[in-house]
Amino acid sequence: MAHSDHSLTNLLCLIILIITNLSLNYILNTLLFKIRPFIHPPTSSTKREESAMKFAESVKILDQSLVSPPPLSSGEVRSSLPLTFFDMFWLNYSPVERLFFYQFPYSADHFLDFHLPIFKSALSVALSVFYPLAATIRRRQPDGHFEIATTDSDSVTLTVSEYEGAAFDFLEISGDHSRPVEKLLPLVPRLPMSPEEQPLLSVQVTLFPNYGLCLAIAVHHAACDGFSSMQFVKLWSAAVAAGLRPDGSSPQPPAPVIDRTVIPDPRNLYLQMEKGVLDERAKEKKVTSGIAGSVFATTFTLSAPEIGRLKKQMQVKAAEQGMRSFHCSSFVISLAYSWICLLKTRRITDGDGAAHVVFAVDWRRRIRPEIPANYFGNCISGCFAKWDAEELLAKDGILVACAAIGKAIDDLGDDAHESMDGLVDRIGKVVPWRPLTVSGSPKMGVYETDFGWGKPRKVEVISTRETGAVALAESRDGEGGIEIGVILPEEDLKAFAKHFAAGRDW
Repeated sequence: MAHSDHSLTNLLCLIILIITNLSLNYILNTLLFKIRPFIHPPTSSTKREESAMKFAESVKILDQSLVSPPPLSSGEVRSSLPLTFFDMFWLNYSPVERLFFYQFPYSADHFLDFHLPIFKSALSVALSVFYPLAATIRRRQPDGHFEIATTDSDSVTLTVSEYEGAAFDFLEISGDHSRPVEKLLPLVPRLPMSPEEQPLLSVQVTLFPNYGLCLAIAVHHAACDGFSSMQFVKLWSAAVAAGLRPDGSSPQPPAPVIDRTVIPDPRNLYLQMEKGVLDERAKEKKVTSGIAGSVFATTFTLSAPEIGRLKKQMQVKAAEQGMRSFHCSSFVISLAYSWICLLKTRRITDGDGAAHVVFAVDWRRRIRPEIPANYFGNCISGCFAKWDAEELLAKDGILVACAAIGKAIDDLGDDAHESMDGLVDRIGKVVPWRPLTVSGSPKMGVYETDFGWGKPRKVEVISTRETGAVALAESRDGEGGIEIGVILPEEDLKAFAKHFAAGRDW
């Protein structure tokens, strides 16, 4: 595509240009033919908005603007993109909300006068490369298929706010310890769920003067998966850092491949997914937390030595019991550990006494024929594991959990289409049993996002309050550990913490 012809070096040169004429009118284009709504609003969307409004008084808006990609040169185009079957699966899900907390020992005025112009210009630069994020999802003519539709007025809402409580609350809010999620909600940008034209990205910066700031990003999952959204954040952060540093340099990530034709669809899975998400019972087949009332967020960490010790123990015990070898990575150890702790906390099983876990698998390096590693979009599917709950709760439960998850990964093969075929219905079958699900991955490198303010103090996903997922990320210290973000009711969270601490002696 034409936009790809520009090297990132040339794009970063645009940093010196401050956006001076952002459009103040956000115009939604009217569809030329009537369509029925395609999004089933999340069952807890009203509750989420009420909570956000209740605590909105803790921040005040300092600046709000629309940031657009730079104007195209003559002959250039930003083509609309059809949704693939990977994308369609996520159409009804709530946005992914990721918060990046940074130390920022400056005043709000300093940010507005010095950092914000560079911040906006760099966002425009990043959107010129990741232009689909400034567009909207709608149904195209004449076939009614869904696409990311581009227009000349595409833009992203950027909100800058200031925390009105004590600024040193930053240290409390950005900690690993238990915090009410309601305290985090005012930091999250609003990304409306629209039945006709779905915006895909919204950004909010909340300043804690002289202490820190929170950069919060809401991305609609139908636009891209976490690996792609982090590509965007890393390019944006590199552009900001280059603008803030005296030498004007910063490491540049590779440009994305924005070409949906690299994803073949020999089974016509797109139509299967479209039928599934448009079905009136679609919301019954979505994984949700099933939690009512207040919830609290805590981050637990398994250090690299602890993971290494558990890996060795699993290998030794598996050999002693004559078990078949299985995939046993840091991810498998962390997920199995979380699964056991959650099962001990909530003890939810199906009619056969089995517990379930569902996690995403990235197909970029598995799918055949191969696709570019930096493909932009969704390229993940679900991987399912289940096991008898009594065995999982027994003395060697962590071994059993690792074996179940590892075997599920080993059995995947390289046929992404087989993995996606019937996925909506398979998810629907396990939803009643509240499976453990996973958001994020230790391979995303969320702590590799330096906007010129240094490494994040904390990165947190709070949209998991909707799904009940645990959020996995690499540990901040870069030593090979894994952070596990958990959102639960207060008493459940206390129980989970107790089991997590006790499990270190396994």
